[in-house]
Amino acid sequence: MIRFAAIFILLSNALFAQTITEQIRSEGKSIDVGKSLLRWQPLWDAADNSPVKVTHNIKYGDHAKQGFDLYEPVTLPNAPSPIIIFLHGGSFVAGDKAMYANVGYHFAKKGITTVVMTYRLAPEYKWPTGTIDLSLQLKWIRDHKDQINADTSNIYLFGHSAGAQHVASYIFEEEYQIENDGVSGAILASGSVYDTGILNGDADPQYYDYFGNDPSKYAERLVLDDLDGRKMPVFVSYAEYDKDNFQYQASKIITALFNRDDEMPTVKQLMDHNHLSEVFHFNTGDDDFSDDIIKFINKNK
Repeated sequence: MIRFAAIFILLSNALFAQTITEQIRSEGKSIDVGKSLLRWQPLWDAADNSPVKVTHNIKYGDHAKQGFDLYEPVTLPNAPSPIIIFLHGGSFVAGDKAMYANVGYHFAKKGITTVVMTYRLAPEYKWPTGTIDLSLQLKWIRDHKDQINADTSNIYLFGHSAGAQHVASYIFEEEYQIENDGVSGAILASGSVYDTGILNGDADPQYYDYFGNDPSKYAERLVLDDLDGRKMPVFVSYAEYDKDNFQYQASKIITALFNRDDEMPTVKQLMDHNHLSEVFHFNTGDDDFSDDIIKFINKNK
């Protein structure tokens, strides 16, 4: 009876996931956080998270937003695992680590210790605060190695949307990097302003909350001009139903990395996904994207 009940749950989840795919297709490139949370929450609630140990609200700084949740496999792998640090999106003005617990659970179940962090937000905190907070997060890990059962010399930065912007800023703009940060690579998922040329008055108003309203400053905040320093493996992703700017920004960073390296970075277009489902689908039974991320990590560790 238990076996049949489990099969029924799996089939129900599969049918529900199919319904979500149909909804995403019908909605196209819209971004609706509330609707998306209602859509994915039942699948998150159904997930078995018992293989994961979570330590909430560890502080890497004094501000209320300078904290992270640590997701660790209950059964530790034979060799120390790499670490993923995940930075959420929110157009630089919104978002919180609590909304992305599914990311931490998902990768910890895969044997990868995962940090899901929050950072200070605009409009109170402007460029380059997000990058500085990522530096502080990395410094905390470097200085507290004994508190993490993982390989602190093998860290992968995973940013989504505004979070991808902060990751790109850190890995390309060397003045913000700390010594011995342990960073081995980066996953940039649907970043928003690699090319500050979009800040021409018609961009998302919240982008100006972070980057400011002075066009004379935008050139120095263009990460595409800072690719000639430290090099590391980069995985660029975007969703089939991302808004046009996110797809444009992905094309700009892919082209810039190709021109720098004479070869393509790792690239993935997530079919049947929109901007939010790109990360909200983790821990719901869909391993396609995470399998590619793990292959990327294993190839470059």
